[in-house]
Amino acid sequence: MHSRVLLVEDDFSLRLSLAETLKTEGYAITAVASAEEAEQSVGATWPDVAILDWNLPGKSGLELLRQWRAEKKMFPVIFLSGRASVSERVEGLRAGASDYMSKPFAAEELMARVEVQLRDHTMTPPRGMLSFAEAEIDLDREEVRRPDGQTRQLTSQEAQLMSYFATHPRRVIPRAELLREVWGFKRVVRTRAVDNTVLRLRAKIESDPSHPRHVITVHGTGYRFEP
Repeated sequence: MHSRVLLVEDDFSLRLSLAETLKTEGYAITAVASAEEAEQSVGATWPDVAILDWNLPGKSGLELLRQWRAEKKMFPVIFLSGRASVSERVEGLRAGASDYMSKPFAAEELMARVEVQLRDHTMTPPRGMLSFAEAEIDLDREEVRRPDGQTRQLTSQEAQLMSYFATHPRRVIPRAELLREVWGFKRVVRTRAVDNTVLRLRAKIESDPSHPRHVITVHGTGYRFEP
């Protein structure tokens, strides 16, 4: 499956040229011109990485980035900006940018930085806390805390699977990918390991495991995690 890149740039010519370059590199591109359009796109499907311009009409890229981070939307964000001073670069990074590029820049360098963010984000799945209405998951301690005060222990495999789901929210993940990335199988194998682990995980994190809200079955393919 192609990695999804959200490009938020109000300059039409630059947006068009970057979108074409990213498509040539094999990425699935959503290119928008404003923070409002970016919010709508992320509301529908989280990107694997976002390229975000600082100067946008209406809400600025900096405001949008701060909003994403406040909402725990932790996909990598590469900031683009004509603001090149040290203080402004620091401000962007402290707001939650994963990387910062000053305009003008070489498209080849941006492609390399996108590749680095995708690689690093995939290689380091999130640990720490995940919270939603039904449960709070402590991935470091491998336990689930329910609203009624009950605590349920996760196996290491369940915690690793939950961590991988959290790394790829709202994306359909094939079983073969889970077997490769979470279980470490190098070849396609016939096993119910993924499905059995999902059943156990649902029993611990879902209010009604028979009608799951978070770990959704995509028939014939795999699963999708809805935070």
